[in-house]
Formats: sequence, C-alpha cells, structure tokens
Amino acid sequence: MSVNDQIKEKVSQDPYAKFLGMELIEVGPGTARLTMEVKEHMLNFHGAANGGVIFSLADAAFAVASNSHGQTAVGLNMNITYMAPGFTGDRLTAVATEEKKSNRIGLYRIEILNQKEELVALAEGVVYRKKEFFANAD
Repeated sequence: MSVNDQIKEKVSQDPYAKFLGMELIEVGPGTARLTMEVKEHMLNFHGAANGGVIFSLADAAFAVASNSHGQTAVGLNMNITYMAPGFTGDRLTAVATEEKKSNRIGLYRIEILNQKEELVALAEGVVYRKKEFFANAD
C-alpha cells in the first residue's frame, strides 16, 4: 500500500474530520486538499461559519500535507488570518502546500477557499518531524 493510500486510510478513520464532514480530495508529497460543506450547526451568532470550523479544516490539511512523506510530523505552531466569512451551504476547500522541509522542521501555507475560489482564510503552520515513520513506501 502506498504512503498516500495509508494516509487516506488514516484520515478516513479520523473521528473529528468525520464529525465535520471533511473529505480528503488529494494528497501528494508535501501537499493536501480537503473540502467540507458549511452546515447550519457550524455557524456562530453572526450567522457565519465559526472560526474554529475554518481553523479545523486548515489544521486537517496541514496535518495531511506535513505527514505526506510517511514521517510522523507534529504541529508546533499554526496561525490563521480570516479574510471573508463562510455561510451555510458554502463548500470550503483547504489547500496545504509545503514551503520548506528539513529533517526536523517543516513550514506549510494553507489557503482556505470557498466554491467561488475566493480566499476565506490564510494559515501558516510549522511542524516538528519525529524520527518515526508511520507509513512505508512500496
């Protein structure tokens, strides 16, 4: 089983991602694309998608991209800037891209876009790469 297949299997078993209805669309070396529909129970008191929901989607894409090499990577820091609201029925997509990778540290940029390809949020995350590998290449 390829590293990508092993990651897809792990994500499909993630209870929090399932709870929010996240779907892994694409994974490659240092990249990931996940999507999620904003549901009514995900709204804040202003009627927009709760920032925590948007952050969760970004965090999941960050996790997949940073672990896409099969080496265990754990988050050290993540920050996010919200640029536009999401509303009920919006399809949000988080696209994570590896900006810098070393043996110990990785830097990732995560864009959260709506179905119109408008930027909803922009995040940056840093991971620490452990010595362990959780997936093996064929």
